[in-house]
Amino acid sequence: MGRIAFQRFAEPKPKINFKMNTKFALNFTAVLTAVLTLASCQKTDEEAPTVCTPEAGANSILADEIESIAGDHLDIEDVFCDNEGLSEVRYDIHSAAGHAHEGEEGTGEDDHGLILHSGTDWEVLETLSLTGTEAEVDFHTDVPNTARGIWDVIVSIVDEEGNVASDFIAKLHVENDYIPEFTLTSVGGTDPSEWHDEPVWASGTDINVVGTVSDSDGITAAVLEFIDEATETVIWEVELAPAGETQFAFDETVGVPVYLTGECHFEMKATDGAGNEMETGFHVEVE
Repeated sequence: MGRIAFQRFAEPKPKINFKMNTKFALNFTAVLTAVLTLASCQKTDEEAPTVCTPEAGANSILADEIESIAGDHLDIEDVFCDNEGLSEVRYDIHSAAGHAHEGEEGTGEDDHGLILHSGTDWEVLETLSLTGTEAEVDFHTDVPNTARGIWDVIVSIVDEEGNVASDFIAKLHVENDYIPEFTLTSVGGTDPSEWHDEPVWASGTDINVVGTVSDSDGITAAVLEFIDEATETVIWEVELAPAGETQFAFDETVGVPVYLTGECHFEMKATDGAGNEMETGFHVEVE
């Protein structure tokens, strides 16, 4: 007898249709993405770091003026703090000659009168990494024996969130016993120590310059020059004759040409018995 095979067919499953509003889905996804992105990128710390030195000493950035000696090392000691975590501190040291920073009036040297700077090319720019919420730093650098005058010390602090504190600024006063020193007692009938702005000289006039140049090793050569800054032309010049004296006084008269106007520079150069050379001077506006 023949065998009859029966094949069983699976019953079809009922179809369930989900109908979704495509526009709503896209809008919802965009909003969700924006919310998540904002939540992940938003800063939770907006408080800037600061200097928290408990007792600011003479070598703190919080001091009114830091004293230093050319040819010696300089230490600046401070404590830095942040509520969450510190990242870095930057030290910027540069000559204060001829400019002012935000919050300062004039050239930033007005309390001192005329400052005769030397070795103004000395600069320091260094960044140190910091960690934790409090860090004590003893910053060390060497002062060259060519520097004399006033320098700006600027300390900038950043925390882990990128918050930047307002700059902390102090004046660095550098004394120097290595190079010759010029001292001016009268320029155009006024005492330069009482100047609060650069001097203004009139065209066609004579300006009397009185002062001294000194050095413990004796002065072998010295020269005074009046220079037109626009052309670098030496308008007036006189060579002094110190003949090895440790202090030499001078009283010279600068003739300002009638045709001259604009920015000029009065320059003083000297060499001592040990061969140490220096130059200094000040800006003059001629009208």
